[in-house]
Amino acid sequence: MANMSDVSIINWNKAEAKPVASGLERTICNQGLCGSKTLDVYHRTVSQGRRFEVQAGNEYHLVYVIEAPKGGTISFNSKSHAAEAGAGVLLVPGESASFEASGSDLQMLHMVTPKPPAAVEQGLPGGPGYFFNRKTLRPLTDASGGRVRRFCVESTVRLLDGSRLTPTNAIQAGEMRYHDGGSSPYHRHVGTPANPDGPSHCYITFKGRGVVQVGDDTQEIEPGTLVFFPTGVPHRLRAKGGPLDYFELQAWKSFKTDVLSEEKLGLKWYYEPVAPGGARVEWDQT
Repeated sequence: MANMSDVSIINWNKAEAKPVASGLERTICNQGLCGSKTLDVYHRTVSQGRRFEVQAGNEYHLVYVIEAPKGGTISFNSKSHAAEAGAGVLLVPGESASFEASGSDLQMLHMVTPKPPAAVEQGLPGGPGYFFNRKTLRPLTDASGGRVRRFCVESTVRLLDGSRLTPTNAIQAGEMRYHDGGSSPYHRHVGTPANPDGPSHCYITFKGRGVVQVGDDTQEIEPGTLVFFPTGVPHRLRAKGGPLDYFELQAWKSFKTDVLSEEKLGLKWYYEPVAPGGARVEWDQT
């Protein structure tokens, strides 16, 4: 039976902070730390008055602003945007962006994944990249009402005009909020013919406390914790003592999910209505 020793748990508050030109860099997931084959994750502090420059090279980069108490600037594709909590960019190979901290430090997640094979992309063009922020991302609520998510990268999510949010399956990522008592099903992710090793999959907590279950084991986690789940390891996450805000990642986005618990309300998610009292539209995950 799986147990907690099968997963990797890393607290960025205790990770080594490496001084870099932009501020501080903490490596919180890579193959050496977690066994991750297709995902590296960094927590970055961009110090006030400094700038973080990112060049995508031959890989995909996702940069997400966790905290920006007094703002800053994101420069991408010859345009400037506010660096605020929930904003960021997806960079495809060959693209670049910069993040400048003005009135205070910026706290950010920086995620890197290699270019996936054509079988994973399933005909998607792979680009271009884009800027996003929390205000423009469509919220999804699960059938129980206990969980809300906003994907910043997900190829099956549709914008209000019907267009696809993300043109690649290199990564699936987004914010999650569990209301007090909210819980995922007990489940596991396994590989596909296109991605036999399965996804590199992790949760990264921001606010609130949660409890991770693996087999008969449970462990409470605090803000700033990354939990990496190897392919095939069953797990569940629930909020404890109030809401839980975290970030969820899968790279590459080619996997199958086996639900191992009975869910009375099913596993359906719905786009929140655009207008008050409007009909909910189910998210088509195919």
